Amino acid sequence: MQSLHTERLLLRPLTLEDASALHRLNSDERVMRYIGPLQHSVEDTAHYLQTSPLRDYQLYGYGRHAVIHKDSGEFIGFCGLKYLADLQETDIGYRLHPDYWGQGLALEAAQAAMQFGQQQLNLKRIIGLAMPDNQSSIRLLQKLGMHYEKQVAHLGTDCVCYSIML
Repeated sequence: MQSLHTERLLLRPLTLEDASALHRLNSDERVMRYIGPLQHSVEDTAHYLQTSPLRDYQLYGYGRHAVIHKDSGEFIGFCGLKYLADLQETDIGYRLHPDYWGQGLALEAAQAAMQFGQQQLNLKRIIGLAMPDNQSSIRLLQKLGMHYEKQVAHLGTDCVCYSIML
């Protein structure tokens, strides 16, 4: 899977070496409020990396990217596309450390990931899922040009589904 570059960000494939940095994100209650459950150890996060993003790269040829802030070189989260087998759809997802919220970085990363999906993967449609109370995430999906489509159940959670035709 290729890396992507934006003005402020490097989006690169996740690796097992990201487990510690990703654990800081996935164990933060503010970050996981609408996502849950918290990951309680770096080992839990390494297992998640192996069974989700790294497995997605092998199965589908794409998945979420690590988001690195170019100025600091710091791992600040992840963003990217993920094939959801239960819905037979490709989802745009994002998760950033709270220190980087409100700066337009999630939008910047998500736009790059969607452009990659359209130009490199030839995707014709991308969805975005959010819990109904997660207004920040819903606003971001709308800024990406997505429109409300329906309510769906994904992994046992009721979500709103937004979509865009590319």
